[in-house]
Amino acid sequence: MTDAERQDALSHWHDLAVAVLTAAGAAVGGGEGDAGEGQGRAVIVLEDAGGDEVAVHASFFPQLEDVGGEVLVTPAQAAALELLEAMTGGEEEEEEGL
Repeated sequence: MTDAERQDALSHWHDLAVAVLTAAGAAVGGGEGDAGEGQGRAVIVLEDAGGDEVAVHASFFPQLEDVGGEVLVTPAQAAALELLEAMTGGEEEEEEGL
């Protein structure tokens, strides 16, 4: 296995581990904080990626649902999406493209 293949495999398994642990946390919860019907969770993980780089991972429970071109989200998920967009400068890039 080359170094590039090893790094790709590590990245893949890392992302999978984050998704599984997030799902497990949502499934077992902590009692009062469990997500009931109409409630959702968004988990954002920030980690050092070397140098000045930061890796960002996001998981949503329940999964985001696309309905006719719009995404159905809970209030927590909407807040997480807004935060992610602000972190990446999403609106600025969209406005520059117009």
